[in-house]
Amino acid sequence: MLHCKRMERGNQPLRDVTGCLGYGISVNRGHDMTVRQAMRRRPNFGPPQDTISAQGTAMAQPGPPDEKPERSSGRASHQLVVSFLTTGRAIAFLGLFLPASMLVWSLLTRSSIRGSLSEYYYTPVRDLMVGTLITMAVFLWSYRGFSDRDDDLRADRRVGKIAAAAAVIIAFAPITPRNDDRCTLVQCIIGPQSAAMIHSIGASVFFICLAIFCLVLLPRSAIRSQGVVTRVRIYLGCGWLIVAASAFIAVWQFLPPSIVFALGHFRPVFWAEAMAIVAFSFAWIVRGRALEAAINRNYELSQAASVPAAP
Repeated sequence: MLHCKRMERGNQPLRDVTGCLGYGISVNRGHDMTVRQAMRRRPNFGPPQDTISAQGTAMAQPGPPDEKPERSSGRASHQLVVSFLTTGRAIAFLGLFLPASMLVWSLLTRSSIRGSLSEYYYTPVRDLMVGTLITMAVFLWSYRGFSDRDDDLRADRRVGKIAAAAAVIIAFAPITPRNDDRCTLVQCIIGPQSAAMIHSIGASVFFICLAIFCLVLLPRSAIRSQGVVTRVRIYLGCGWLIVAASAFIAVWQFLPPSIVFALGHFRPVFWAEAMAIVAFSFAWIVRGRALEAAINRNYELSQAASVPAAP
């Protein structure tokens, strides 16, 4: 049961419900407002701000912000970005690994080097070839770009998605087999000749996209830090290597049979394709290192700035 104090104001007795409800409400006994109505009207039984004691006021004031969650969140974001860059670097190393694995297989089996990377589809290295291409396609499709300009970001994403689609076409639409009557799923559906044509188109588009990355997109978004001039030169050099290799492969298709027969044992198409992929992978590794160094430097500066100064 609530016990309330009685007090008087003039000739009218009043009931002080401060002790009943915990907040300073005084009502006239003659009024219709009862204690229960007051409770319904003010469901919050905490004391109002003007009746808080000095000690309570000090306790209610917000203390200094806790920096631990913010620092933890910044560290998690930093680790997420570094993980993404590490994944991209792994994709670049896979590009280096692909032609190397084909050469190693030829040496171990004491067989001649095939005329192109695509001809290794009909060897046991096919699994590595398809797996590497699909892995690169997944990364290129999910690549978001890195630039402070929206136009460059959109260009990065579009070129990455086109390159990813071309890599998938290369993987699932192989060239025409020479001594194998079996067909892949795509070859069985559209025919070996059509599949080979789509394969050639996909390879051309893929190399063009790699060249665009090295000649246009990577130099535009180069990190403005120490060594930027050298990195841009590396990007451009790798890009022109890709262009030269792609142009040579295109010209090779129209050379007279006598020249092709005379130079075919050198496997020029294989070396041109391998050079293009290695050039792109090398440029991507250089880009990833520069990005990671810049991100680590900015993270260290932000952490140092967030540390409170000593009193």
